[in-house]
Amino acid sequence: MTEETSREELFLLAAKLAARTAHELNNTSAILSGHLYLLRASPDSHEESYEAMEKALAQIQRLSRGLARLGLLGEGEVGPVDWNEAARSASDALGAPVTLDLAGGLPRTVGREGDACAALKALLENALEASLPRGEIVLRTRSLPDGAGVLLAVEDSGKGISPEARERAFDPLFSTKGERGRGTGLVLAAAVAAVMGGSCQVEPRPEGGTRVTLRLPRDSP
Repeated sequence: MTEETSREELFLLAAKLAARTAHELNNTSAILSGHLYLLRASPDSHEESYEAMEKALAQIQRLSRGLARLGLLGEGEVGPVDWNEAARSASDALGAPVTLDLAGGLPRTVGREGDACAALKALLENALEASLPRGEIVLRTRSLPDGAGVLLAVEDSGKGISPEARERAFDPLFSTKGERGRGTGLVLAAAVAAVMGGSCQVEPRPEGGTRVTLRLPRDSP
C-alpha cells in the first residue's frame, strides 16, 4: 500500500478482508459456543463464562462497526475534493482536540467527499486511541511539488509503531490496540487513497508517536 495500488490489488485486499473477518467471527463464535456449553453443563459459578461471552460479543460488535463503515465507501458523486474542508469536518466529528495545520491554496483532487472524510476520520480515531489518555493529534495538509496533488499527514503522540507492526499495518483486522481496536482504520484510508490513484504510508515519528501519510494526485484514474 505504499505505492499506487491497482484494481487487482484492491480486489485481493477485499478478499483478504473477507477471509480474515470470517476467521475472526468463527473464532469468536467458538468462544460463545464453548461457554454456552459450560453454562448448561456446570452447576458451579458462571462468572468467568459470562465475562468471556461479554468480550466475545464486544469483539463481534467492533468488527461489525468497522466493516459497516467500509461498506459505506463509494457512495455519492465523483467530483473535486477539498481536503482542507474534509480535514475540518473529520476533526469536528472526532469529539476530541485536533491541531489542524492546513496549507492555503491546496489543489483539489478527484474523488468522493464522503470517502475523503471517512478516511481522515478513521485515521484521527486511530490517532486518538493511540494517544490515550492524553496526547496531541495533528492533521496537516500540504501541496505536492508543482501542484501535482495533495499530501495529508495524521500524527499522534502515542508509543509509536514497531517494525513488526508496521509490516502488518495494512493487514485487514490487525490492530496494535488489542481489544480496543477494530483493525479497519488504516485499511479504509489505504483503500480510499488507492481508488483516488494515491498511496498510504505509516511510519514512526522521530520525536515519538506515529505518522500516517496520504499522497493523492490531482488527477485520479
